[in-house]
Amino acid sequence: MNEPSEYHADERLARLRAEWPRYVSWDAVRADDPEAFRMAARGVWLLGAAVLATVLWLFLSSDLADSLPDWIKWVSPLLYIASLWGGIILWIGGIIMVLMPSDARRAIAVKQFGDAHGLSFMRFGFAPPRLGILFAEGTAAPLPKRLRTFGGKPAWQQEDPAHKSLYRSEFTLWRGDAAFEPELQIAIASFQGSKSDIAGPRNVFRYMTMPLARDLPHLMIDSLHNGRMNAVLPGSEKMTFEGDFDRHFAVYAPAGYQRDALELLTPDVMVCLLDYGKSWDIEVVEDRLIVASSKPYGWSDSNEVPALLHFAEVIAGELGHQVKTYTDPRSARPRSQIAKQGRRLSKRTAGWSTLILFAIVAGLLAFPHVLGWFLDNF
Repeated sequence: MNEPSEYHADERLARLRAEWPRYVSWDAVRADDPEAFRMAARGVWLLGAAVLATVLWLFLSSDLADSLPDWIKWVSPLLYIASLWGGIILWIGGIIMVLMPSDARRAIAVKQFGDAHGLSFMRFGFAPPRLGILFAEGTAAPLPKRLRTFGGKPAWQQEDPAHKSLYRSEFTLWRGDAAFEPELQIAIASFQGSKSDIAGPRNVFRYMTMPLARDLPHLMIDSLHNGRMNAVLPGSEKMTFEGDFDRHFAVYAPAGYQRDALELLTPDVMVCLLDYGKSWDIEVVEDRLIVASSKPYGWSDSNEVPALLHFAEVIAGELGHQVKTYTDPRSARPRSQIAKQGRRLSKRTAGWSTLILFAIVAGLLAFPHVLGWFLDNF
């Protein structure tokens, strides 16, 4: 008698997690990246200097500074500013340098796991394309797939700010012929845009991305255990499902594409999402599936990386048939394209957010006057 497939999937996940390298010796780190320890030693000196700068700043901030000789007092404002900002820079630089051996140790563990499962490793991988909500496409016009790479370099790494990636990829595992848009990629995304750039829902997150057999309508499956995206997406495009699914996910589909979303999110797919993906946000945009985790830090590597690799395996099996058979009758090429109105979800505009914020501030300022008027008249 065959055991249920859920058992085999759970067994596979447990085995993947058990295969994560449990211990990487410092000798292995020293052999792999000896410069990391030299940088850490320099970082200790920087931290010592940071302590002195902080002590000086605290002294100049206290009443004790009044006891300084007059010939020093005239430069004390300059020393105050220099010790403050110098201390901040020294603390940041020192901490980064001291942690370099730990980063190298983390990289070795990720690489060893990748090697065991046929995945290539890069400490700093290729930047993810500026695609969809999670990677902050924003108001940038979607770049046609045929133009995504040219001259051997991905278009989002070119000088055109409309298409340049806003995220850096770190601790990257990938599989495929082209790392620009590989068959599978698991990495940490860190926002690298300027203050004028519209960021995605998260500045730092772990992600998994994989290709789909064809373009699909834009879908956002927002995990209620991983933060909410209702500030980004309008409620008018939110769908409702029966059973427990709404307790764990909020699903958004373009107007008029709710039936299409149901064709893709069959009961088997929803069970797969509930069993193995309810802690993550999942976005379908064009022919890519993007999964985002709010646990990007080293302590979660041993759980999240195997879980994302396992999820890529199970979701490919559950969603594969629906993707291959899906058609969009609104499109000129129903078997391969999506009509314009289904390619992107609507997003809340900054104007509405500013108006709501202004209304809240105005209400807070007006409340004491309204309360006083009410008490005087009633």
